[in-house]
Amino acid sequence: MTIDLLFFFPERGLCFAERLDWDFDALENATIERFNRSRKSPAATRLESTHAAIHQKLEEIHPFDTTACERFIWMPRLREDEFDRLDSSFHQLLSKDRVIFCDSTQESILAKFYCALPLCIEPYPILKIIGSLQSHTLILPTPENPYGQFLSEEQRALLDNDFSNTTTTLFGEHNSGKSALIVRKALLLLLKNPKQKILIVTPTRIAGEILRNEIVSIAEYGVLNIQYASLHFYAPDKNGKIEESEVFQSASSVLCDDAYLLDKTILDALIAHRGERWLLLSMHNHYLPFSTSSFILHNHYQKNIPFKKISSGGKEAFMTLIMELRTLLQTATAETVMILFNDITLLKSYKEKIDEYFGVNSRVLTPSFSLQYQNLDTLLLATPDLTSGIHIPHVFLLTSDETDNYTYALSRASETATIISFSNPLEQDVPQSIHLTQES
Repeated sequence: MTIDLLFFFPERGLCFAERLDWDFDALENATIERFNRSRKSPAATRLESTHAAIHQKLEEIHPFDTTACERFIWMPRLREDEFDRLDSSFHQLLSKDRVIFCDSTQESILAKFYCALPLCIEPYPILKIIGSLQSHTLILPTPENPYGQFLSEEQRALLDNDFSNTTTTLFGEHNSGKSALIVRKALLLLLKNPKQKILIVTPTRIAGEILRNEIVSIAEYGVLNIQYASLHFYAPDKNGKIEESEVFQSASSVLCDDAYLLDKTILDALIAHRGERWLLLSMHNHYLPFSTSSFILHNHYQKNIPFKKISSGGKEAFMTLIMELRTLLQTATAETVMILFNDITLLKSYKEKIDEYFGVNSRVLTPSFSLQYQNLDTLLLATPDLTSGIHIPHVFLLTSDETDNYTYALSRASETATIISFSNPLEQDVPQSIHLTQES
């Protein structure tokens, strides 16, 4: 396909024109009408197919492209005064603002283009990227939602707001989209000002790595030019002071994901030493920090998963876990299972016997666990406070506290969850040997 005339204005968009070699003698007594597909006669122009071809090419480079594109007619054999004398049907379907004549000046042509494509305040490429993220606002496909999901109006409200020199609290239940929103807000901040420094604070190192991987995935998916050197991640150390770290002092915006899992002294330090930075705190309901603005997410992206609760005596809890695991692993794989312990001493004592029985090398999540050196391709053992950002199809929770709130632990599962509660933790014991077989 040939495009007769094509102009690109970085601050406006695209204008293209189709050349028609009509002269006054051929048009003087003629009329025109809008093309109707039901008629057998062919269309005199190919504006529709050209427009579609341009956008197809653009979307091959930038998914969900939003480049403005306007159509024009180029008549190099017709003067403007001759056009004025044509039948009124020409004037009804062809506005002179969309026609380039043989006597059109460069100034008049540009004026028509500028009128069709208003000037953008910000450079058009940046607006195109932000527009794609905000108008599409797609959460990338997951096994549970293979076609993806769209951000809610509440999430878009935070994306659309410009913040500076304030503390903002983002409230929402588990799986309400707080982390997804933080990722997209960080992207928008960097797209608008690549020179600013963004700090994302997470409860654990692996939680930060999961968010980093999601940012990279979206940037590659949308062909975004992100300055990754302007983006830093930080997992607080109990022995360190975040306000004294270089990444905090150089940051212009600090975004805290799962802030309610951070130690209260860390949150207080972030607020006290905020300075003129924008501080965003993602909260649930355990700690209510001081803030000058707040957003509440009422949506819930994850379906209600089925779960069951099994009560067991102290010495029977381990055998109950083994039997439930054995049943599950008949249809599931080890890397889709995570076992959570409210008592960290049980975690250490259970690992050896679980590995021995199932012939696996289960992985224990620690505060220093990093995806740079390890992976999550086997059965996981952890305490709930170390699972920020992690979602596994099947979760088991062992607890001796009947009054405990299981909400967070259950939210780590995407398919099934099982709670095994034992009544007397003093009787809890792990057998020194196991005589069960796979057939017993």
